[in-house]
Amino acid sequence: MMARKAYRFLPPDMYVVETQKTRAGSRRTTGGSTRPYHFGEFDLLAVSMQPSTNMWDRFMYTVADWLLPSRTDPSEILKFQPVATAPNDDWTDDFRTAVAWLRSGVKKTIRSQ
Repeated sequence: MMARKAYRFLPPDMYVVETQKTRAGSRRTTGGSTRPYHFGEFDLLAVSMQPSTNMWDRFMYTVADWLLPSRTDPSEILKFQPVATAPNDDWTDDFRTAVAWLRSGVKKTIRSQ
């Protein structure tokens, strides 16, 4: 799916990946949903590009801390994330590059517009 179909503020020239758990539940303490991922739960995001490219061996990678935060809770990762159609400064098709980005400690947020 193209990013603009998920959220109007996302770029029309990017794909989108859904980043949430499949099982729904609610937290006992807050009543909030257990589906969203939170920052710090994983280091890298790997996205299979097969649904968009028909190529089973194509992946895009980024640093998890660079993902867009939820608009209602900044500790949560936004449900739909824009994914570049080709490598750029935020997304790479090389796993080793993604690991280097992670190890560099660079703090930023992926392009959303």
